[in-house]
Amino acid sequence: MLPNYLLSIVVLLSAAYVPAILALIWIRWGERGRKERWDDLFLTFLGGAVIAVIAATVLEVAAAGILNSAVIREYDIFVRNPNLITFIIIIGVAPIIEEFVKVMVVLRFSRYIWRPRNGLVFGAACGLGFAATENFLYEGTALFTSGFAAFLTLAVIRSISSLLMHASATSISGYGVARAKSYADHWWPYFVAAVVMHSAFNMFASFGELFEQRIGPVANGVGLGFSIALVLVSILYLRWRIGGYHA
Repeated sequence: MLPNYLLSIVVLLSAAYVPAILALIWIRWGERGRKERWDDLFLTFLGGAVIAVIAATVLEVAAAGILNSAVIREYDIFVRNPNLITFIIIIGVAPIIEEFVKVMVVLRFSRYIWRPRNGLVFGAACGLGFAATENFLYEGTALFTSGFAAFLTLAVIRSISSLLMHASATSISGYGVARAKSYADHWWPYFVAAVVMHSAFNMFASFGELFEQRIGPVANGVGLGFSIALVLVSILYLRWRIGGYHA
């Protein structure tokens, strides 16, 4: 039998990365016509999971230092110290940084893009990789500090919400990159749209922390409900565009 700590790592890796890989398979499976090669998609996935996460963490730590906030990551920040500075980091700074590093990864792999629809898939692959590593870190913290029940709850919620948000938001940027390559268009308006979506999700996800003292525990349910509704609509629209859009 595996030692307990090794078993915990296996469980964490499975909980974080298996849903992301399954989501990528589901997105690609719905595509019509010529599909992206798996090795190209997994390179983009790994770019999001490793390069984008490291870059985002470094930049967010630097931003937190500039804003005089002794914190590291988004939601953990807000729970510990729900003030104006942490709210600015969550709603403004983090979405800009994270969507920027993810679109840079997509740009790095844009040589594999031959039509606008590819951008949707490659963007989703990068976002899913980023979300998987982020979930691994958050869920690991929950498992080792709060126990299995807290880990399981967080894993389920983040697999539905944060995972799909990163896939949907970065698919928008990826589409912009693809249009820039195919039609000499500008990709940055699509990047802005991805940031807006990410910011809206973070705002909904933080609703409970913002308003729980005023309206009670229902604030958490309202925020979670809106954030999940946002990502479900977004991911289903993404899947529809990939399956039916022929540019």
